[in-house]
Amino acid sequence: MVLTGCGEDPPTEALFSTPTECAASGVDLQICEAEYQAALSEHLKNAPRFDGQAACEAEYGEGRCLETSNLVNQQANDGAGSFFIPFMTGYLISSAIGNLASYAAYRNYRSSPSYTYSAPIYRTRGGQTVTSAVQGGQRVSRPVNVNTRTVSRSGFGGRSSSRGFFGS
Repeated sequence: MVLTGCGEDPPTEALFSTPTECAASGVDLQICEAEYQAALSEHLKNAPRFDGQAACEAEYGEGRCLETSNLVNQQANDGAGSFFIPFMTGYLISSAIGNLASYAAYRNYRSSPSYTYSAPIYRTRGGQTVTSAVQGGQRVSRPVNVNTRTVSRSGFGGRSSSRGFFGS
């Protein structure tokens, strides 16, 4: 007899604050850094934009916003004046990346149709973790399911055991 429907769906995304935290979960550091840079680039292009600091801080909290320069505007390919964006507090990556054995495998995976780009994460004034995207010309923030965070540690089933290390 086969049991189905028992347990949760496997996570499709992993949430990290830094490349170091990502690498501590067992993902190759070069992959973690590449995904962080991709999320940072996405952040500079598509972060929620506010005309004033007060408006940004009303949604994301005091001291959590920065004024952009014309350099950011040029990277985003628009000529708009300065505006305020929230700080990027983390990034989401596909949990499939954790299964890649090397940076070379990651480069191949990035060119595949199943690759999902990393996404920047923001923390709202109320502490909710959200990601932001433009859909149909409108900016939409969606909550991040913090249960998708997958941090694997050493021990039974950990990647380190496949390298011959146990514990710690």
